[in-house]
Amino acid sequence: MKKILFILLILMVNGQWSMVNGQTAKAVLDKTAATIRNAGDIKAEFSASAPSGSLSGTVFIHKNMLHLTSPNVKCWFDGKTLWTYRKQTNEVNVTTPTAAEQQSINPYLFINIYKKGYNYAMRSINLRGKACHEVTLNATSSSARLRKMVITIDKSTSYPLSVEMHNAKGGNTVIYITSCKTRQKFKPSTFSFPAAEYKNAEIIDLR
Repeated sequence: MKKILFILLILMVNGQWSMVNGQTAKAVLDKTAATIRNAGDIKAEFSASAPSGSLSGTVFIHKNMLHLTSPNVKCWFDGKTLWTYRKQTNEVNVTTPTAAEQQSINPYLFINIYKKGYNYAMRSINLRGKACHEVTLNATSSSARLRKMVITIDKSTSYPLSVEMHNAKGGNTVIYITSCKTRQKFKPSTFSFPAAEYKNAEIIDLR
């Protein structure tokens, strides 16, 4: 009987620890989300790797709108339509991206989706010499397009330093944020495709 009570006690303590740890992870994400929302427009330097290759450049963000520029690829997203220009082929693909696809190009969009449909776990790590929270989110539904996210957050600033995404189709995308400037002011035209500048490009509408 004592052995059974001991086992039950251990299970209860472990269960309470897991719940507290989960609440702490959510609190960290809540603080990060609030920090990003209060940061105004953001300009960030990044590097990313995915099954299709690697990429580095600059991203300009206003709420859920985005403009990404790199040596070979440029993207404009006005909140609904995504234009992707590839220098190598001189083509512009026009799409209406899903939430998971938006997340793969905008490292800050996790602030809109983490509160529902995910379990949390957290540990402390060091990244680029900075003390960080590493928060892992696992989808509670097997039908979720974004199955898992691993977000590394600078403890001193509450800004993410990296976001790793595992989607349902397989393959991981990892975005490293190497610098971040907040309180920027971008014109609405920053996030719309400047057709006049790409008159010779082939437009491929995939919507």
